[in-house]
Amino acid sequence: MPEKSPPECKAVAAAIASAKSVLLTTHARPDGDALGSVLALHLACVQAGKTSTIFLLDEVPRRYQFLFRDAPLPPLPIDLNAAFAQAAGGVDRVVILDTSSQGQLRAIAPALAKLREKVIVLDHHQSGDDLAACAWRDASYSAAGGMVVDLLGELRWPITPALAEPLMTAIVTDTGWLHYSNTDARTLHCVARLIEAGMKPDMLYGRLYQCDRPQRVRLLAAALDSLQLHADDRLAMLTLTLEDFTRTGASQDETEDFASEPLRIGTVELAITLIEQGGGEIRANLRSRGVVDVAAMARLFGGGGHARAAGFRSKESMATLKSRLLELGQTALAATGSL
Repeated sequence: MPEKSPPECKAVAAAIASAKSVLLTTHARPDGDALGSVLALHLACVQAGKTSTIFLLDEVPRRYQFLFRDAPLPPLPIDLNAAFAQAAGGVDRVVILDTSSQGQLRAIAPALAKLREKVIVLDHHQSGDDLAACAWRDASYSAAGGMVVDLLGELRWPITPALAEPLMTAIVTDTGWLHYSNTDARTLHCVARLIEAGMKPDMLYGRLYQCDRPQRVRLLAAALDSLQLHADDRLAMLTLTLEDFTRTGASQDETEDFASEPLRIGTVELAITLIEQGGGEIRANLRSRGVVDVAAMARLFGGGGHARAAGFRSKESMATLKSRLLELGQTALAATGSL
């Protein structure tokens, strides 16, 4: 942790410290960073004698269900907004982790708009909205989990073995097991602290990456079979349809990391993955080797993220979206002199 915490970190720590009860939430389709950060802060608040509740907008993906083996979550309510409004009304603070985007919180947006004064945001993404009276946003962090590590240091709350596992999950999943460009010295210092607290990296790796179902592997094969290369093999596109999910028996939450697969090809600088969802919606995941700012591309469609990893959702047809993104991608590559 830095010798001196930034004012925003101090403000968030003070707000949480003064609260007797908190409600913790994160973005829809939660990933490892979101879930690990929420669970770790929840456990830390409970250890500190506070009443803490986790409120998720989607089910926990299979890959991360092991994290909640000792902290089972209730079934998702039918009306998320109404349930969230009721739960938030009975707590001192609402803490949103790993996002500050209204688009990623659409299911609870009406209730959230009325709670600004009691909302706290902790986020490491470049883009976001003004959702809270108290916010700590810092895109220099590789993961929200790293921010939670530093927040616990500011609060002077110990990192126990129970906290180390979800925090390590948060950090390693958002850094590609520490091989993405966002892995810096601060990230490694956080990892060292978590190992010192009792985290076993080999065991966690097995739980995260060596427990896939056959259905997921078959879906990955379908995604790779759809691979198209453009712009002198510098732009790659993967597509998955609802029929692919039906045929393989895989679920939507088993597509994590698919978007990075095309970057195994040495010439690919920009990877676009389009996944058909129910209700006529398509989820787009954009990945870059660093030449193209995919967060800027995603913002054109109402999405966001990081310069090298971003995404959005669209109601456009698969064919139309492919055409638009292909044109944008080729233009972006041309502007960098790569074409």
